[in-house]
Amino acid sequence: MAYYSAAEMEKLLDNYPKFRGKLYCKGFLLTDKRVDNLADYPFYNNWKENIIVSGGISYYMYINKEAYFYTYQADNGSILFLVGHAYNPFTMQYEESEILKDLSLALESGEDAFWDKEGELTGVFCLGYFKDGDIVYTTDCAGMQLVYDGVIEGNLYVTSHSKIVADFYDLKQPEYIKRLISNKFWHYWGNWLPGDLSPYNELKRLQANCKAVFSKDLRTVKVTRYYPTKKIEETTTEEEYRKTIEKLGDIMSKNMTLIAKKWPDKKISISVTGGRDSMTTLACTNGNYDKYSYFSYISNNEESYDAYAARDILKALGLKHELYTIPDEWEGYKDIDAFKKVMECNAGCIGPNNPNDLKKRLYFCTNPPCDIEVKSWVNEIGRGRYFSRFNKKSFPKRPTAKYWRTLHKAYIYDFKLMRQTTKVFQDYLDNYYGEDVFDKISWVELYYWEFSWGGGEGVFMTSEHRIPYDITVPFNNRKYVELMLTVPLEKRKQDAIPKDLTAYMNKKISDTNILVKDVAHTDFRAFVERVHLAIYSKI
Repeated sequence: MAYYSAAEMEKLLDNYPKFRGKLYCKGFLLTDKRVDNLADYPFYNNWKENIIVSGGISYYMYINKEAYFYTYQADNGSILFLVGHAYNPFTMQYEESEILKDLSLALESGEDAFWDKEGELTGVFCLGYFKDGDIVYTTDCAGMQLVYDGVIEGNLYVTSHSKIVADFYDLKQPEYIKRLISNKFWHYWGNWLPGDLSPYNELKRLQANCKAVFSKDLRTVKVTRYYPTKKIEETTTEEEYRKTIEKLGDIMSKNMTLIAKKWPDKKISISVTGGRDSMTTLACTNGNYDKYSYFSYISNNEESYDAYAARDILKALGLKHELYTIPDEWEGYKDIDAFKKVMECNAGCIGPNNPNDLKKRLYFCTNPPCDIEVKSWVNEIGRGRYFSRFNKKSFPKRPTAKYWRTLHKAYIYDFKLMRQTTKVFQDYLDNYYGEDVFDKISWVELYYWEFSWGGGEGVFMTSEHRIPYDITVPFNNRKYVELMLTVPLEKRKQDAIPKDLTAYMNKKISDTNILVKDVAHTDFRAFVERVHLAIYSKI
């Protein structure tokens, strides 16, 4: 696997200055060590310095020109901050200044009230507060905003991109990481590291549903869990289930209203397919259809099924469908090798990007279909995803590190790597998952929610997917996800939530009877993965 040093990337960007703005795009860096020159690599005058003074200590928040940063000074001296964007379907607030003020009032009542209020937020963000020189911070519900943190030579670093810190200190990837990403089967199931690892020993990935606390006196970062606080109880009657669907629809409808209000001067587009989650988003947009655009794209033959299904669904609703065909040949592709290196650096050099995805990102950088894409991610958490993936009726009551390792990746024949990765997952389980956590929420759901989304899709979202335009995820709301998990597992495994929610919010969509299934997910593939899981989780 290729690794690009700071010197190599600086030389590359001297030759391709048009890609300077794509390096660590929409990123942020919070530190107590000032950056000397924002005109040099890797900032290239694309970043702005913000100074926050707390407890007599100056902290520096560096924000990419395409990212957003907000602060609020509380009466008690705390300074609240938010990087990214957020909106609250429970209070109908969509301006970060009002959201931070609300969080400040909650904090006055105690940390429990603060985190409960934070759980109302939808969006893609890192937020927290400074108090007496210490800092408390977290990521959004499913970790769509990637956050790495660590203390290096006594200085704090909290960042969206691990390699930006590596560029400062000439950090090296440890041998384990090099061995891991060089494994023959590494590219299967995406580029994402086990546990809470970053590509460098000096930094860790911040876990969803957890807070990090930096102590100015101890010069350490401590991570603790603040959610879940109680056992999620499943509904037991059809009436309770019906009310749950209504509540889910209300939250999503309000989110779609808030998105339109939040960016009134932007072109906001919903990326539409014929899949369950996309149709749910579309149904919940009912009442706001005139405020959105709708698009699909085709970059290979498989995507045509989704695109044409989306076209037919939108036609049934009387809505315009914008179809973008990513060309096989295009003048801009001549620079794709340089673009590829920038994208790989954004992810921390943990493996090559999917060539087809890379082509899409580069094309859309020049020909963006929108300013803001509404993406239907995170809704899958409520669909019993791993039961359908493996075509399994049940999983063990308690997980082992070997089991999580096997769910993550294939390490066939490399027994040393398996032992090392088992140790990583054992530490991860010990640090984040006490017995009481799995008594509150099933470990299968938490693996998918906190590890697979934050550690997998969070990397993809932060390092690559948001490069051409910004993205919001209306399902990325903790109270919404929790509500989905109150639906009995058997219903969720049958996709009852998206089916019934779509019918409840807009029956016209259900009546089209259009549904595109995952063509890559076959019974044979499920069988192979199930056998692999059964065998290698014991080794």
